[in-house]
Amino acid sequence: MKRKKDLSQYRKQIDAVDKEIVSLLHSRAESVKKIAQLKNSASMEVYDPAREAAVLENLKKIKKGPFPLKGIDAVYNEIFSVSRYLQRGITVAYLGPIATYSHLAAVKRFGKMTNYSPSGSIKEVFSEVEKGNADYGCVPIENSTEGAVNYTYDMFADSDLKICSEILLKIEHCLLSKESRLSAVKTLFIHPQTLGQCREWIESNIPGAVIKEVSSNSKAALEASKTKGGAAIAAELAAEIYGLKVLVKSVQDMTDNYTRFFIIGKTFSKRTGRDKTSIMVSIKDKPGALYRLLQPFDNYHVNLSNIESRPSKKKAWDYLFFVDVEGYAEDKNVKDALEAVAREAGSVKVLGSYPRF
Repeated sequence: MKRKKDLSQYRKQIDAVDKEIVSLLHSRAESVKKIAQLKNSASMEVYDPAREAAVLENLKKIKKGPFPLKGIDAVYNEIFSVSRYLQRGITVAYLGPIATYSHLAAVKRFGKMTNYSPSGSIKEVFSEVEKGNADYGCVPIENSTEGAVNYTYDMFADSDLKICSEILLKIEHCLLSKESRLSAVKTLFIHPQTLGQCREWIESNIPGAVIKEVSSNSKAALEASKTKGGAAIAAELAAEIYGLKVLVKSVQDMTDNYTRFFIIGKTFSKRTGRDKTSIMVSIKDKPGALYRLLQPFDNYHVNLSNIESRPSKKKAWDYLFFVDVEGYAEDKNVKDALEAVAREAGSVKVLGSYPRF
């Protein structure tokens, strides 16, 4: 009896707190509407990744309690989403169809109160943002197992779009099928990168399945839903969308399997003090060119977190280098390093400075 009384008491406390939370959310929304008026009059962007990063950082400094930090991220991601909706609804293009990891990454950043537009290719995502059909785009850039998504890097060579933000999404691949047993799987539909991430599991568990590569994980799920003995490796969400069963969870070969995504738009993010900058360098074709690219960063104490090379596609053995550095493009040491790179190595294009989440 006492346990029932205690339960009722705690629930009353929760109900009271919930009413207070909703009341405060309404107050927050009133302030958001006033900000919307100011932003509209100044033609300012609705999405402000630097401000959102600062809000999250400040909230996480508040005296710790039992509510987990990841929970704060999740709750405020939706609060930010509603706040943007109250200011002006935005559209985000992503590499579709629905239930791809690009879709999940976009929702992780922009929340549910956002209009999402699936695109058939990475090129189309860029095109939709460039044409103004979408405010932002979400594109994959690298996977912790399979490495760089080269086509995304290639798109930056000819595009004026900027990197506004980045997302790290943990990838959990599931085997999906209308069949109920692994032994009934005869054909596996799979994206080439996903195949690379799950090859050992596939060879050990469904070695006799015919592999058919497709353009996306969601396309794999769609094909599996139409094929007797068919299966797909995709996100669990795809099972709900395409009416499939989850035969096995976590079929990726590496437990720590992450994909990094970029949010692309037409403007730079503001400085936060905890930033990352991505650049593209076209180096001069002469001895020591790569050394001249790297040396200025060492001279000005700028930490490099990633470097990738791609053929320029203008002439044989001519390369573009894509480099991620810690710091904001206008920070003195970063700015000095980039100027030195431009003098010594070749032309420098700043693709974006954005918060390190």
